[in-house]
Amino acid sequence: MVNDMKKLFGILKHSKIIRPKSLKSSFEIILIIIMAYAFTHYLDGDIGVVVWSFLIIAPLLSIILSYYAIFKLRIHLEAPDYLAKGKNFRVNFIASTIGKLPVPFVRCHIKPAANIVQQDNRTVQSAMTSKENLIISYQMTAKYVGLAEIKIKRLAISDYLGLVEFKYGHIPDDYKIKIGVIPAIPELTNANIMLHAVSDVILTQDDEEEESSASFSPQSMLGYVHREYVAGDSLRKINWKMSAKRQKLMVRMEESATTIRPTVILDIQPETQEEKLKHREIMIEGALGFLMLLVKQGIPCSLRFATGKQWKCVILENEDDVRNICIEIATADFVNDNHRIDSSAFYEKAGVYLIYTANPDEALALELESLREKGYICAICPTGTQNYPLMDMDSLWELDENFIMKNLKN
Repeated sequence: MVNDMKKLFGILKHSKIIRPKSLKSSFEIILIIIMAYAFTHYLDGDIGVVVWSFLIIAPLLSIILSYYAIFKLRIHLEAPDYLAKGKNFRVNFIASTIGKLPVPFVRCHIKPAANIVQQDNRTVQSAMTSKENLIISYQMTAKYVGLAEIKIKRLAISDYLGLVEFKYGHIPDDYKIKIGVIPAIPELTNANIMLHAVSDVILTQDDEEEESSASFSPQSMLGYVHREYVAGDSLRKINWKMSAKRQKLMVRMEESATTIRPTVILDIQPETQEEKLKHREIMIEGALGFLMLLVKQGIPCSLRFATGKQWKCVILENEDDVRNICIEIATADFVNDNHRIDSSAFYEKAGVYLIYTANPDEALALELESLREKGYICAICPTGTQNYPLMDMDSLWELDENFIMKNLKN
């Protein structure tokens, strides 16, 4: 009851309470008043009084009963929590009333976020009875990856006579919904070169750790894990016996290498422009594609992305982990803590840092400088962006909309 009173007060406080629906409605009201005045003073005073009474009582009753209908009205939006990119779906505007009177005409206009395309932008209006819910469906398409907010842009209710309109000047927050658009995991072209570079750094750092470890400790008796051979790998590390069994070349990686996890950092923010949304999507899906390559090679890794003004770190060890993280990314808002790079990454034993950024500017380059001494820095940017501030990184790549990778530092 208290929430209902607050909601009604918000409508009354922020709305234009009595407003003619149009110039035509205003003209009709003026014309009726002139006719009533003519009846009262020039034709029949008794009839004029009756007409005046009707003109006063009927609108008052209509306004009062409309207020009652607003007070008893319950509204919410209904849609899937998340869905795949490119899918068509419906957003249902659902209105119900707990009162006994029918609700006059309800007019609603829905506004989705930029990564959702609404197929019909009309303002829809309809009336409803006290027994049946009013359901208005809006057809939409999930165009770009990421969290999308869908809200009611305009909501108004007319009185029973259709003379005045009660407009919600302030739409309550609970009249909004959020939908996550799930990214795809693409096949990358020319990614083997970068995969080889990452693997080589891991193997090199592993060799350094092995040399610096205590030679006679139990921990120095290392086991092995394996991954598929990539052109350029040392022949000394090929396990020929396992390669013969699997009918493909397998490269030996010391078990200590599993403690060195390359980390992928998504440097992306909330966007509203279509071009920036496209660039952000390329970075998200490109990162997922490379993460899938890493885990297929038996290389566990970590993914870091911002959501809710804080950074989240997820360890990925197999293909299912990569598929599952897609849903978490779809529901992330990408709002960071005013840092482009997760500060906790400085304390992670990563060895390799893969920065997927849709905005390769000087501010990012400055933050990466303090990370360079921690390991190998590889930056990946969308094709067409001004990426010169990152030319000093160990490796710099471009990724286009067809997920073709181009090495800018051969």
